[in-house]
Amino acid sequence: MLALVETDGTVKWRAMKNIIKSQKNGYQVYQKESDIDYWQVIDDYIQGKIVGKNLNSGNMERSVARITINGKNYIIKCEKERDSRLEKRIMRMVHGPYFSRLLYRLVRAQNQGCTITNDIYFVAEKMRCRESIETWIIAEYVEGTVLSEVSDITPYYPEIAALINQLHAYDLASNDIHAGNLVLTDNGLKIIDLSDFGHLAICKANDLIALKRFYGIEPDKKNFMYQFIMLRNNMRHWSRKIRGKKTRL
Repeated sequence: MLALVETDGTVKWRAMKNIIKSQKNGYQVYQKESDIDYWQVIDDYIQGKIVGKNLNSGNMERSVARITINGKNYIIKCEKERDSRLEKRIMRMVHGPYFSRLLYRLVRAQNQGCTITNDIYFVAEKMRCRESIETWIIAEYVEGTVLSEVSDITPYYPEIAALINQLHAYDLASNDIHAGNLVLTDNGLKIIDLSDFGHLAICKANDLIALKRFYGIEPDKKNFMYQFIMLRNNMRHWSRKIRGKKTRL
């Protein structure tokens, strides 16, 4: 199926992306149409038939590696981390697991022409009470230079701001803007590893606050949610300062 999309002022036909849903070995499986059997890739990786290069995530509940399939690099991740806070558990039970929802949202954005974030090809979630207790993800490995490896990223500030505005226009958010999640490619900057858990408006506000805090980039618009999150952060800052605790601001 084809759809008309507009990119850089040019209207083009683009193949619509679809998601195939199935159940395997206790997992809810979601994958894009592909000649690759991603489930078999996961199984081969677990059995050691596919060897990956470990990309340390700094979290014992999260493993990340780069693997190669048919000469192409991919990211393979296993997530077992679950936020134990009551409000987060309630949110997951109401809305369902994050990564399968992200895949659907990403496909919707891609069908509208989004090419500024890394692709996700496969998600498998082992469910318990609407929560995923184990999630496997196969995603695009974006080739390029991570901005954390660039000595001076100041010249990229305008492009970073434009990238985040584009991302928000597709109803996506990073919620974790740092130089390690920004990759300079032959086609410009891309943002990777989206983690917009929770309310999208809050995640978008967090992105704008991060742009100001880390890069000094003022948002074009400061909506109610932005003002509210700024107020909340300031209150937390002064509360911690009064109690003699380390502050972030």
